[in-house]
Amino acid sequence: MSVERIRKAILDEARAEADRIAHEARLRYQERLDEARRNIQEEFDRRWKTAQRDAEREASSALMQKRSEHNMALLRRRNAILDELFQQAARRLVQSPDEGYRELVRGWMRDIPPHVAGQVLCNGQDGQRLGPLVDSLNRSRGPEAQLRLVPGDRPSLGGVIFQTDKFEIDLSLDARLARLREELAPQVADILLRDQTGV
Repeated sequence: MSVERIRKAILDEARAEADRIAHEARLRYQERLDEARRNIQEEFDRRWKTAQRDAEREASSALMQKRSEHNMALLRRRNAILDELFQQAARRLVQSPDEGYRELVRGWMRDIPPHVAGQVLCNGQDGQRLGPLVDSLNRSRGPEAQLRLVPGDRPSLGGVIFQTDKFEIDLSLDARLARLREELAPQVADILLRDQTGV
């Protein structure tokens, strides 16, 4: 075999080896490039999902905040309307004719024990109005169970508070309206909110 042929065979073999090495390098490069693309895509997907969850959480939180603010505004409005309704009711009762008002308070005073003496507290405006009622009740009570009308600053709206050394019975318009408001608030709220929402 001639030198030229040997040289050509060596060069051909070297070229083939170089082509094989280059091909393997391209394959490894392509594999690394594909892996890098996959990693980048996975990282992008992970960040995208995290951003979506964060955005959904923020939107949900903002929606809950707005809903809460709306409900609080409705509650404030409902309470303001309830306050006005009960204030109107109190004004009507207090402004009713003396005889009708006395009969109303007389009904409430049936809760006063008939054998116990005590003070009947009323506000300054009711002092004269309720005097005849207390006088009338005292005529039917024993000397040890007399009532003494004491005008003052409570109860503020009207009615009376029966007071002894040992106990007190709140027969005031203030207490009755507060209990009534508590009892009726859910029903009135349903009516008011139904009007607000159109349901």
